[in-house]
Amino acid sequence: MKNTLFSVFATAVCLFAFITVQAQKDIKPYTFTHQNISYDVDQHILPALDIEELYREDAINSEKGTPLRVGVVRNVSYTFENSGRLDILPDGSRLWRLDIKSEGAYMIDIFFSTFNIPEGATFHIYSGDRSQLTGSYTNEDVQSNGVLAADDILGDEAILEYYEPADVPFHGVIEVDRVSHIYRDVFRASEEDEKGHWGNADGDCHINVVCPEAATWHDQASSVVCIQITGNTGTYMCSGAMINNVRQDRTPYCLTANHCLDGTSSTFKFYFFYQTNTCAGAGGYFNRVCNGGEIKARANLNSSSDFMLLLLTGTLGQVYRDSIVFAGWDATGTASAGVGIHHPGGDNKKISWVRSVTGTSSSKYWTAHWYTNPNKGVTEQGSSGSPLFNANGLIIGDLSNGSSACDYPQGTDNYGKISYSWLNGNTNSNAAKLKPWLDPDNTGTLILRGMNYNGTPAGIIDRPSDVQTFGLQPNPSNGQVTITGSFESTDGTCLIYNAMGQLVESMEVSLDTPCQLNLSHLPNGVYMMHINSDSKTYRAKMVITQ
Repeated sequence: MKNTLFSVFATAVCLFAFITVQAQKDIKPYTFTHQNISYDVDQHILPALDIEELYREDAINSEKGTPLRVGVVRNVSYTFENSGRLDILPDGSRLWRLDIKSEGAYMIDIFFSTFNIPEGATFHIYSGDRSQLTGSYTNEDVQSNGVLAADDILGDEAILEYYEPADVPFHGVIEVDRVSHIYRDVFRASEEDEKGHWGNADGDCHINVVCPEAATWHDQASSVVCIQITGNTGTYMCSGAMINNVRQDRTPYCLTANHCLDGTSSTFKFYFFYQTNTCAGAGGYFNRVCNGGEIKARANLNSSSDFMLLLLTGTLGQVYRDSIVFAGWDATGTASAGVGIHHPGGDNKKISWVRSVTGTSSSKYWTAHWYTNPNKGVTEQGSSGSPLFNANGLIIGDLSNGSSACDYPQGTDNYGKISYSWLNGNTNSNAAKLKPWLDPDNTGTLILRGMNYNGTPAGIIDRPSDVQTFGLQPNPSNGQVTITGSFESTDGTCLIYNAMGQLVESMEVSLDTPCQLNLSHLPNGVYMMHINSDSKTYRAKMVITQ
């Protein structure tokens, strides 16, 4: 039954992808529209892989501080001159085809170190049985760096076809340098367990972003993308978010984690609106893809805040472009409990509610604490790089590492602070900090709301009804105070900010009895105390004078 379902599902997805791509450019391969063409094409068969060994390696590298591997790269060098079949047609036009087979692959991805074709030429990739077609790639898809990452091909065989009219100004040049063998059963198609296109999530506590309870986070969800990163040795899945800049000029920046990178020559694909159509469903879009990205800034896990800022270099498809949101951000170094939105295990987009956020003013990471009863979601490997939104819907960090899981919701996760990544310890290198890119005119902006692709504001969430007050006795005080009031839960997180808005103290507190705090070590001044308890935030002004 499982094999039958997989076949039906894969066929349906292939057909959907075929229809969608053709609607965009409506140019079919030459061999699809012309008869008397020989199908005797040179085939390159790549060596088989030891799949069991790959899974053993993945089990060792299963922490969130490492990206989720889904494929193995086969380094090749296929050109018009050394591979495939090249036909000179009677009218002087040229037709080149190559058949690549990587036995046992669930999916094949083709990458080009050189892709430069003239106007009028077309390039396609299709599956061996012609049920799936990607392209047409044209001169409009030629990127400044000369590389190309083609769309996914289901199955273990892909046929490349290039057609060039006789009257073009120059002959195209193409070199395939990598073929990624996707070895994970990304469909896992059965009646009991359907995952997304790249779905490999372990837990079942994650909540689809289209569910009613996530409605107020729609704009934030529209900024989050699934990222496929193919480097020197493997293909990996991470998460990220399109992020706004102070010029608000639609520069397509994407924030993710540096540990997702597999060598600086990595190639990037961005999957937009990869999410279910319904709250309880598994079906949805996966082929709204932008191929190509360039690293603008990054900092590593050990010495900094583990962030990476990418610039999308490919074309944003008209089918999804106008629905994209560039998320807002808060680089002030203050935090409040919001949500994480991510692709756990490379699965459909999910949302997880944060119970509280802690982190000292000098630390490079925010620590997210999750709900345990009931469980309102956590993160997994594959969620790496995903955004942490505060209560106002602004990004304050990107996921670096952590211990949470659906069966261990009491685990915590660390998100690299935007406030630290902003200057990254005042480094002199623009390639190691966010500010030069997100505030290129040095305006001093530290809080920026989100923006829809059409330029209208997006993403600020105002929840005044969720903010309540509590009592502090005495007030003013010498720093020894007692918290009084009625709270949603018996435990919470206490965050204390100075008059400049800087977080100076954070701690877990028990609220079932009057809570006594000794804050006499703080200097004289005015402070704001926030207590995050369950889904509510409580605030009170505190004056210390000694």
